[in-house]
Parts: sequence; C-alpha cells; structure tokens
Amino acid sequence: MDPKAILNVALLALYGALGLTITVLLGYVLFMRAGRESLRMGISGLKRSPLRTGLTAFGIIIGVGAVVAVISMGDGAKEMVTQEVAATGGVSLIEVYRDAWDSRGGSTVTSRTRSRRWGRSRRNRAKPIDYTDYENMRMMLTSVDGMCAEDDFGGGIMYSYGGKEKDGPIIGATPEYPMVYNWGVKEGRFITDGDLEAANKVVVIGSTIAEDLFGTISPIGAEIQATRQWGRRRGGPGSAAMRLQVVGVMNPKGAGGATEGWDERVIMPLTSFHKRVKGDEEVERLRVRAATVEDVPATIEEIKVILGRRHADADAFTFWTATEEIATAERLGSILKLLMGVVAGIALVVAGIGIMNIMLVSVTERTREIGLRKALGAKRRDVLFQFLIETSVLSLSGGLLGTGFGVLLARGSADMLKRYVLSGASWPATVSTVGIAVAVSVAFLVGVASGVYPATRAAKLTPVEALRTD
Repeated sequence: MDPKAILNVALLALYGALGLTITVLLGYVLFMRAGRESLRMGISGLKRSPLRTGLTAFGIIIGVGAVVAVISMGDGAKEMVTQEVAATGGVSLIEVYRDAWDSRGGSTVTSRTRSRRWGRSRRNRAKPIDYTDYENMRMMLTSVDGMCAEDDFGGGIMYSYGGKEKDGPIIGATPEYPMVYNWGVKEGRFITDGDLEAANKVVVIGSTIAEDLFGTISPIGAEIQATRQWGRRRGGPGSAAMRLQVVGVMNPKGAGGATEGWDERVIMPLTSFHKRVKGDEEVERLRVRAATVEDVPATIEEIKVILGRRHADADAFTFWTATEEIATAERLGSILKLLMGVVAGIALVVAGIGIMNIMLVSVTERTREIGLRKALGAKRRDVLFQFLIETSVLSLSGGLLGTGFGVLLARGSADMLKRYVLSGASWPATVSTVGIAVAVSVAFLVGVASGVYPATRAAKLTPVEALRTD
C-alpha cells in the first residue's frame, strides 16, 4: 500500500480513537457522577416535550447522517476505482503509447484515451511503437509478470454466422493478453505463439458475440465472416470481407465500468491484424505488468532505456499507470469529503445553536422548578448535570439515529449512481467504522458544548430568585 495512504488511514483512526475516548470520558463524568436524581430529571425533561425534543434532534440527525454518507461515498469512489483497475489488469499495470501530441513544453493531464493540454504543444514526431519494440521488451524486460502488445480497429465491423449478425470491434493482440488483462478463457484456447508467427486467421471472441451468433451451440472451430471496408484512409488493405476461425471464447466481463463492451470484442493475432486489417506494423500500445507496485517506477525507466535504443526520444511516449488512476480517485475522494464535510460541519453547528436556544427556553420555563429543587437541597452541581444530561442524551440519540440515516443515504446514493449514472458499474457504499465513531463523537461533543451555557445559567440561579419568578 502507498505510504501516504497508510498515513491517512492511521491519522483517521487516531482521530476516531481520540474522539471516542473523549466521548467515553465525558459520558462517564456525566452519567456516572451526576447521580440518579439528576439523571432521572434530565431524561424526564426530554420526555416532557417530545415534539420539541424531536425537532431539536433532527438537526443532529441530518448533520451526522451527512458526515457518515460523505465518508462512505468518498471511500466508495476509491474502492470503485480499485475494483475497476483490478478488473482491467491490476495496480501494477503500465501502459505505454505514443500520444498524437507532445506537450512537454506545457502542462498535460493524461487519461487512458486522450490528453488535455494547456500551454504549448506540438505534433508528436516520435517514431511509433512497432512489433520489433514488443519483441525487444519481451526479451529484455526483467522483474515483470508479463507484457502484451495490442492494436484495435473499433469502427463498426459486422460479424455474421448462420444468418445472424453482430457488430463490434476487432483487436490485434499477443498471447499474453489474458494474463495482463486478468481475463481468462471460458472455452477453447487463446492465441498462441504459433498463431502469431504464422499470422493465422483465428479469433477469440467475447461472450456476448458468442451468444448472439451461436446461442447455446459451441462456436469452437466455426468460421465467422467479418465485413468491413478496412484501412482505406490509413493506406491499408481494402478488403470487404474475411473468414476467421473461432478458437476460443473469453469469460464474461460484464456490461459496466471500465470493462464496458469487452464482451463484444473479437481478438486476433497481432501479426494477422497488421497484415489483414491495418496494413502496417505499428502498435497502438504496450501493456506491462510489473512484479509489484513498488517496481513500477523502475520498470518504467527500464522500458525507456529499451525504447531509447530504437527511438531518439523515449520521453516522447506516454506512460500511464494504474497507481495514477487510484491516486486521482483518492484526491477526488478527499476533495469530496472536504467539501461535503464542511457542509455537514455547518449543519452540526447550526444544530448545536438550536440545542442551545431550546435549552435556554427550557431553563426559562422551568425556573420555578429549579428554585424548588434547590430549596429542597439540590446542589448547584445537580442542576448543572441535569441540563447537561438532557443535551447529551439528545445529541447522542441524534448521532445514533443519524448514523443509521447516513448508512441508508450512502447505500441509496450508491444504488442511484449505479442505476442512472454509471451504466451498471458498481459504486460500493463503504461504511467506515472509524467514520461512524468520529461522526457520533462530534455530535456528542457538539451537544455537550451547546448545553454548557444553558446548564451553567440554570445552576447559578438562587432558590429565592427562582421561586420569585412568575
């Protein structure tokens, strides 16, 4: 795990433990030292006006619920990206490709498919990656679990078999493709080195293509027809159709998130793709899986050295890493937590002010009751604890109810995102125990702090002054 991530988790756990400790100590002082009579009177005061009590607690419920939901959604964003990365190859993945633009003179924010630039940029004149680069890396790279080269042609190719048709992309790949992508073969086999050397007209198809064209029949050994005006604008062959033998079917990946559309892929040997589809040996991208996350920086430098033997400037290539994706998700999650945490904090402060105002009204209404208690022997401490217990029970109850509300809110929001925004991808509603502890502790402390002034004011009343009040 990244050291910064470990530090953040440790700090959050420390804050949670500290808040919980303070809450427990305050609770002990209030509930164990107050005395039975003060405890009974405090709870009785809340029961006296249930509507007022409920409305006052509502602010705490909303504030705590917002805190729990925000923490859960922020953690869920990171978890979602981690799951997506794992589904597409793992956290130690490195993708190497030549971007169309070289913007090292400006500032570049790189995604997996394109770059957005500010500042100066120019056409990337570096020589494209080709099949020879793949062969060199395959022989020279050390401390890697594997690597593959791939290229694709995503525009509307029509596949047909037995009167059925299905359109989808076609991909040229090397034999290591399933291992690098964490994507196993369900039936048959994948492309072999023999297929690669002979540029065989064989394909491995996704589960959706297999189901749409073959139904329940095994497609292994069957020939499908692929129809498309290939490569005319890129100078490649312009054939109208070709027959491809199916040798394997991939495991289903699911229609959602980073693997959207994978089950509709048709994969053929990269050499066959270059010969029959594209017309040149340029490789769109290389994907390398380092042995561990810690090895990623060293592996990138090793790749640059190997590329530098055939290319004038290895730095002209873009190196995308899965760790960058996770780091971006962590930053976005932190920003989300910060912004929404401020909103939730304001809600708790407003709730605290509401508790203070209600308790001041309660002190005014019960002035004669306070005077009578003092006249019968109640000490200043007894009255102080009576009102502090009221605010403590009120805020603690609101905190616990708010926790339940926050969990439901987080899960409901995650479900709505999954249904209407993410097209079936999963956004986990990760409920953090530490986050719940922090939220409830803060609610309790806000309640106690809000009750100090009204309780002190009530405790300072003298019996004569209190009994004389109308």
